[in-house]
Amino acid sequence: MRQRENFFHLKVAQCAALFPTIAEKGKGGLKTEAYPSRINNSLNELRDHCRAAISAFTALEQSGSQASLRLCLGKFLNECQSVSAILWRNNDKILGKTFRSVLSISGNSPLSPAGFSGLKAVIKGIEKEKNEGKEKTEGISGTEGKPAAFSYNMVTKSLTFHGENYEILPIFLAVRDLYASLPFFEELQYCTERLEKDPQDATALFQKAVLMYKTRRFETALQLTAQVLKIAPEDHRVWYNRGVILSELGRLEEALAAYDRTIELEPTFEVAWDNKGVVLARLGRFEEALETYEKIILKYPGYAEAWAGKGSILSALGREEEAFEAYSSALRIRPDYLEALTSAGSLLSRLSRLEEALKIYDKALELAPTEPRLWAARGFVLSEIGKHDEALQNCNQALELKPGFVPALETKVKILSEIQRQKARSSQ
Repeated sequence: MRQRENFFHLKVAQCAALFPTIAEKGKGGLKTEAYPSRINNSLNELRDHCRAAISAFTALEQSGSQASLRLCLGKFLNECQSVSAILWRNNDKILGKTFRSVLSISGNSPLSPAGFSGLKAVIKGIEKEKNEGKEKTEGISGTEGKPAAFSYNMVTKSLTFHGENYEILPIFLAVRDLYASLPFFEELQYCTERLEKDPQDATALFQKAVLMYKTRRFETALQLTAQVLKIAPEDHRVWYNRGVILSELGRLEEALAAYDRTIELEPTFEVAWDNKGVVLARLGRFEEALETYEKIILKYPGYAEAWAGKGSILSALGREEEAFEAYSSALRIRPDYLEALTSAGSLLSRLSRLEEALKIYDKALELAPTEPRLWAARGFVLSEIGKHDEALQNCNQALELKPGFVPALETKVKILSEIQRQKARSSQ
């Protein structure tokens, strides 16, 4: 069993750094001074209800009985309804509108009153069943032989209630995205205030796109970059960030076009070349990716990331010795380059240069002692050498850092099986 990983990584850390930072100026809450306490209270309520809804949905996926399913589903829908009520406040429409604007919650959100109207009957029905104490089998029939009021499909995440179907997953995703946005409320608030004053404020749109990217709300971030490009169509930074977002969405051909446009506007922007190579590799166009990395290296021979990217492509093409030389070049430039160290260690392991791989992993662990994949990889190498006790210790360390980590579990099973075989042979 040879361990192998995918080392084609987008360089996304630069995404936020390329946008002008304006958020610090926005600390202190909304400019409507009469609202600070209500805003804070509403934020706390949103956090609590979102957290409870996410927890209930997780429990829903693990429900083992109809009673448990009913309880978790009722809890999830009730919490989501509470979230909806905060965002669409009837008693304070201005506050609700402000929250929706700051958090980019559209009128067609699954959490909107219109989206929730049909589910109100479901919530009442589930509550009625719970109160009546009716125990039903798994969504098939009641104790009196009557059809169950509702059933839930774990695979499609859909609910059927009295013959009507309701999609639950979009509601969960909306709550999850909202919850991820709440820590950035003040920054989003400041961007929103600037955009209310000037909808053509490209800097505020930039920053809001970054914040949406940070919360993994990629579709919203993409829409914002489109708005920025209408204002600043020649800004290479916007095209670059659009490429990053499209890559995250798996829209690779569009991402490639965005990176090409970035390079056209700013040929010296190395990271765009780098990410172009990553996308080409993900598309399986390895020869083009290799050509891209060689162009970067020709222009910028001291760019360690390009050498590491070239190594990944050469490795994928089966040119493993050349790949190791590329990784070595990256490490000569940046000895503490963790990704290159990890890639080189994996490659050496596949080449059965186990002692060299062990030294590489030791160095990598000095830089990242809490990285479970490094402990698992080191355990694998030790198991190949025959140092089973130390290998088990490394696997256990990986599992302590990340319980259930599959590479560590696989290696541990392999080691224990080998120990059993050795004992069986010695007893014969």
